[in-house]
This record gives sequence, C-alpha cells and structure tokens, in this order.
Amino acid sequence: MDPALFIYTLLFLFGSAIGSFFNVLIWRIPRGESIVVPSSYCPSCKTPVKPFYNIPLLGYVLTRGRCAHCKMPVSLIYPCIELLTALCALLFGYHFLSITKEISVFTTLPVLVKLSWLLLMIPMSIIDIRHYIIPDQFTLPFILAGLALSFLPSDITPVNSLLGIAAGGGSLYLIGILGSWILKKEAMGGGDVKLMAAFGALFGWQGALLSIMLGACLGSLSGIGMMFLKHAKIDQKIPFGPFLAGGIWISVLFGDQIINWYISLLTV
Repeated sequence: MDPALFIYTLLFLFGSAIGSFFNVLIWRIPRGESIVVPSSYCPSCKTPVKPFYNIPLLGYVLTRGRCAHCKMPVSLIYPCIELLTALCALLFGYHFLSITKEISVFTTLPVLVKLSWLLLMIPMSIIDIRHYIIPDQFTLPFILAGLALSFLPSDITPVNSLLGIAAGGGSLYLIGILGSWILKKEAMGGGDVKLMAAFGALFGWQGALLSIMLGACLGSLSGIGMMFLKHAKIDQKIPFGPFLAGGIWISVLFGDQIINWYISLLTV
C-alpha cells in the first residue's frame, strides 16, 4: 500500500473513532456525568449500546438510525460528528505532511497534541451553541501542554508560547472588559479567553491574534446574516466559541498565506 494512503486511512479511522467519543463528551460533560462509566447507552431507554453498534459510522447504518432495543430514532448528528471529525483529521494530516520535510518523535508528539486539540473544537463548539459554556477540560490542560511541548525542538519556543498565552487570552480578556463597559453587560465569557490562551500556548502569538480577528469577522458576518434573515435579534446572546474555532482552523491551515497577502497590500 502507498505510504501516504496508509497514513490517510489511519487518520480517517482515528478521526471517526475520536468523533464517536466526542458524542459522549457533548452529551455528558454539560450534565456533569462521567465520560468513562457507564458505557455508551441509549438516551431514551438507557439500554447499553452493544460494541458492534458502537462502530463509528457503520453502527448507525447497522441500526438504521434507531436504537436496537427501543427502536427510538437516533439523531443524525451522531454520525455527522464522526464523519466531520474524520474529515478534519484528514485535512490537518494533509496540511502537516505538505509542510513537513522530516518526521521524528520530537515533531510527531507536538503535532498529535495539536491535532487532538483542534479536533476538540468540534464538541466544544456544539456544547457552546447548546449551553453557552466552554468547559475547562477543553482549554486548561492544553495551556499546560503547550508550555511543556515548547521545550521540545519545534517552531514554538517557550518565549513564543508564553507570548501566545498573553496575546491570545490577554487580548481577548481586555476586549471583554471594554465590551462589558460599553454594553453594560458581560461581553466575553471566561471560556473564550481560556480557549485563545490554549491556542496561543500551542501555536504562538501570531496565530492567536489572527484567529481572534478571523473569529470576529466570522461572528460579525453571521450575526448580520441572522438579523437580515430575522433569525436573531440585535441583543440576542450568540456564542463566540464556534466562530473562534473557525478562525483557529483557518489560521492553522492558511495563516501564513493570509499574513503574507496582508503584508503585500501594505508594501504596494
């Protein structure tokens, strides 16, 4: 088998398996339930799901989208999250392989941590949309991981990681204070601040600032579109986390091109 095809196949299988676990996170973390025990169960009848029905993507097909015990419909969002996670893993893997000349233990470990965190943007976004929270489990451990990994040979030094935390979390915190003063209400959640601090720790300050700007643009465009379609009011609460997640992914995949394009405009 072609080595690249083998790697992409592994990435797809890894992503779909992680996506299956994300469904557990989305359901249990906001409810304060353990993500380890009990094993997966039907939300309707509480019957444990048999292992072969838990196979990512295939399990939904085998059960025809219904619980094997009570026959209640299973939301289509479950296989969609598994497929989305698999495709995102493929996308990041393609991006990484296209820019990496040499692969070693020292380069692979940081990449796996970064990939895991980027994939976590999927359940984080859905939880934020549904519950208006970004759980600390998605942010705080990765702030520490980013600092620790910066001591390995990579493009992110300890200084850059610390600057990333300050630029990502600090700038968003200041924006939140300013917004709260202007709007006379909370304008930025603490979860958003921690999210960008984690990104800065893992990817550095340049990407953190770019991600915030991109997230703000995505949020503004979405808000204007929703008001135009009368799906939202001007004072309606809209979670910022999903837009930051979008900005993060764009920054990681196309950040260098965007920065170079912007610099070229300034030098014309």
